[in-house]
Amino acid sequence: MRFRRLVNLPLAAATLLTALSLTSALILTTGARHHLVVAKSNAYDSVIAISRAHAVAYDLNADESRYLSDPAQAAAYEQAFLDKTQAVARLDGATLSTYDARLAAAADAHRADHAVVRFDGFLGAELRNITFAGEQEAAERVLTAFQQYQLDDRKIRDLRNQGRLKEAVTFNTGTSPGRSNADFELLSTALRDVLAVNQRAFDRAITDADHELGAGTAAAAGLAVTAVLALTVLGVRPRLREYR
Repeated sequence: MRFRRLVNLPLAAATLLTALSLTSALILTTGARHHLVVAKSNAYDSVIAISRAHAVAYDLNADESRYLSDPAQAAAYEQAFLDKTQAVARLDGATLSTYDARLAAAADAHRADHAVVRFDGFLGAELRNITFAGEQEAAERVLTAFQQYQLDDRKIRDLRNQGRLKEAVTFNTGTSPGRSNADFELLSTALRDVLAVNQRAFDRAITDADHELGAGTAAAAGLAVTAVLALTVLGVRPRLREYR
């Protein structure tokens, strides 16, 4: 016996619904991948780099004070300061006497072309990962503040080496504009600003991903599967009964 039916409407509907569901799943997967890249590579990598830079900056600032207050261990604290300075913005082979000039040259090259970053460390990693609105400007303020803080440190060491310890301590602990602690606070504020830009982007990406892949999406997927199964049964069962 020849059946002349060309279209089984329930099965056609099930096929169309399946195609739509697969297309939606592909779109959602692509969106989730984008949110993951934004959250992890663009935002979280910068959050980690800047958070570490901030922690190391506080530690090297403490080493600077220990350098003044513990003359017996001054050389060790000076080396610790340099090591942590290199962790923030690494210039291979630089010493305290050469670091400022080399950092200035690298900073000038970067300001001429933001794609050029000639130092590594946490700050170098951040400047190579600029993604969000306002992040470049905030990161530039970190670089400028870090340069000034390093210049302040050299002045402190020069004063101490000249036997002017009291002046060195006064300059180191001073909170008025132009003193070391005041400039360190500017550096700390700039680091917090960069961190805030990336933290907001990270939170927004996670929220967007949760929204797209939340309970509503799961419920819609469950309904689609149920509808496909129901339409399949509705379309196939009457045809199978014809063979009894």
